[in-house]
Amino acid sequence: MFIDCDNYFIYLFTKILYDMRLVIMKRAVISVMFGAVMFLACENPQKHDEKQAEKKANEAAQAAESAAEHAKASTENAAAAAVATIQMNINNAMAAIPMPDFKTKTAKNLAEEFHGLLSKLVNANSGKKAGEYVDKLKELKEDYDKKVAKEKLDPADKMLLDTYVKNMLNAVQNAN
Repeated sequence: MFIDCDNYFIYLFTKILYDMRLVIMKRAVISVMFGAVMFLACENPQKHDEKQAEKKANEAAQAAESAAEHAKASTENAAAAAVATIQMNINNAMAAIPMPDFKTKTAKNLAEEFHGLLSKLVNANSGKKAGEYVDKLKELKEDYDKKVAKEKLDPADKMLLDTYVKNMLNAVQNAN
């Protein structure tokens, strides 16, 4: 077999040129991509610093808002705990006073009624110490004394009832 040298050399020459063109194209594409990456990576330092400063300012503002919200929640929780403590102390003090053994049903009903009225008054003023609503406690006692005076009670029951009412009022006032 005989190889035509002219055609073979032309073939090799074109193949070399084609391969070189691919290498040149690869290098050109790589160079353009490297340039684009460098362009994007090397943005204006002043603008970059401004963006970072703005980002830090936003973070600081959010941190301040968060701290204010936490402080508010903490204050509300402390106030709620104080109210609950006062209420618990009053309830415990009232529960510690035993209901006397009355001879008549009327005296027992009056004692239970006073207990209910006192509980309503205390619950209506929950969160306040009894010293802050002493006037209301005195009014309750005066109204109740008028009601008891209208009833015909056994002297022993009246004495037990008066002692019970006095002890309940003292317990509420001293529970704080």
